[in-house]
Amino acid sequence: MATITTKDQVSSKSFSRWFFGHLLANPLNLIVIFVGTSISILIRMLIPIFLGQALDRAIIDLPDLRTNSQQLDLLRDFVFLILIMGILRFLIGIITSIANEWLSWTSQKRIREEFFDSMQNKPLKFHDSVRTGELMALATNDLSQVGGLISPGFSMMADVFISVTIAAVLVLTILKAPQLLLLSIPFFLVYLWAVFSYNKKMAPISHTFMRKWSAIATAVQDNITGAEVVRAFAEESYERRKFMDFVLDFRDTWYKRQILQARYFPTLILFATTGTSVLIGSLLILAGEITIGTLVGFTGILFTLIGPTYIISFAVMLYNGGLAGARRIYNMEMKEVGEDTLENGMSLMETIQGKIKFQNVSFQYPTSKGPILDDISFSVAPGQMIAIVGPTGSGKSSLTKLLLRLYDYSGDIFLDDVNIQKIPLEILRKQIGLIEQDVYLFPRSIRENIAFGAREADDPSIIEAAKLAQAHDFISEFPKGYDTYVGEGGSQLSGGQRQRVALARTFLTDPRILILDDSTSSVDSKTEEEIVKAINAVSQGRTTFIITHRLSQIRRADCVIVIKGNKIVAKGHHSKLIRASPDYRRIFGKYAVLPPLESEYTDEIGGSS
Repeated sequence: MATITTKDQVSSKSFSRWFFGHLLANPLNLIVIFVGTSISILIRMLIPIFLGQALDRAIIDLPDLRTNSQQLDLLRDFVFLILIMGILRFLIGIITSIANEWLSWTSQKRIREEFFDSMQNKPLKFHDSVRTGELMALATNDLSQVGGLISPGFSMMADVFISVTIAAVLVLTILKAPQLLLLSIPFFLVYLWAVFSYNKKMAPISHTFMRKWSAIATAVQDNITGAEVVRAFAEESYERRKFMDFVLDFRDTWYKRQILQARYFPTLILFATTGTSVLIGSLLILAGEITIGTLVGFTGILFTLIGPTYIISFAVMLYNGGLAGARRIYNMEMKEVGEDTLENGMSLMETIQGKIKFQNVSFQYPTSKGPILDDISFSVAPGQMIAIVGPTGSGKSSLTKLLLRLYDYSGDIFLDDVNIQKIPLEILRKQIGLIEQDVYLFPRSIRENIAFGAREADDPSIIEAAKLAQAHDFISEFPKGYDTYVGEGGSQLSGGQRQRVALARTFLTDPRILILDDSTSSVDSKTEEEIVKAINAVSQGRTTFIITHRLSQIRRADCVIVIKGNKIVAKGHHSKLIRASPDYRRIFGKYAVLPPLESEYTDEIGGSS
């Protein structure tokens, strides 16, 4: 799912559409919650009103209960009615609570799936600029805060405002005491001001709270990932002090939030309203304008507001925390344009031959001062092996990554005469096998790692791929064989073993194009020999790019591309370049006897470019 970042998308209006779009995806749940909460509050407030009426009609108006069976029946009816209403409120509360939790869960699920899909769809330049710990914090803590905002946050805040509305209606319609309602208006205005003021102060603290929590998560992730480096340089104490600085900084924000919550005073306003109402109401009773039952019902309604008023401080905290978390998630999703998957474009290519052509291709990283590759053009015939050589930082790896469309570039790249921009990413990348020097294995079994790109592969196919990669023998020596757990990033295997498992993983997908990026640079000569043997076995009939300075592998290449200063400075077969290209000769001059330098010679690869 491709996304486009614009100013409108990061606006509050756009964020509101995004957030409420997830909530309104469950309209039935919202209706059940609203209706159930309203009925529950209505019942809660009717109970003190009926108690007041019972006081007026069944007690105060009756001197002796034992002599009037009619009044006794009336009192019994009130008690029975209140009991039924209590049971009904309990049952409605269960239904409302279930609907509320279901709304929270389904909304979190949709946001979590959308966030995961968005992160999967982001180009590499996004992941190069964002810290993994921050993404982890967003996917866990921030999302849980969004869940708290929905349940119980929304229900708590709805409880308060629906309660106030229903209370006003009941006072006017059933109690018929507009005097008491008018008396409460000044207190109610102060009450609203206090709530909104509290919310205004809580919002920035909640955002800072989430940001500093993310900093802690990032620090933990960095130290876990870099555990080996930290120990190698004996920097545990420094990292511990740095982590504690993050924790103490987080604590200061937590204190600010707790102090603000402690100074919350709308409950005091409600008690002042109740006390004043009792005083003024008593005078109205003496004046004959209201009954004792009416005052009891009114004060009972005010007392039902104590609970919602007390919890609204917690609800506002949940609201602001969840809103801050949702906004951080939304902003991260909108941070970078997603890759265009062309889901409705070309869905199937004919049999891939492996013909490749770069035409005036240029590329630059966002942080680099100038282009990494500048006006690169060459073509490769199907089944050829191409060696790419050049000094460090010349753009060798970047060139092959462009073939996978891992980064945006200018110019054109063609696969079998089809512009790769018109090929769906999944189809394109399934046809290209990339093996880098720094192999990443998932913390799973060897079998699962080999079958990562072909999850439906059976055991014979997995074993055959391992044999091609010269990995079967060492795998068989493990007590658990292919079920051996490789550890985080493959830490339980040696460098050569990881390389061969990665080769088997690539071979199993049977790609038409292979990219081997320094895949033997960090292994010993014996392991290199086994890996090269595996590469030779599987590269037959496939278009293969090798990035290496190993002369033994370069000699096997059909053609060599020499990159220097972001441009191709020479291309041709090793036997000719070693005689004609000063830049190519310079690579091997330190450890090889070179033939005399002839006139400079370059050759086209697979035809004209």
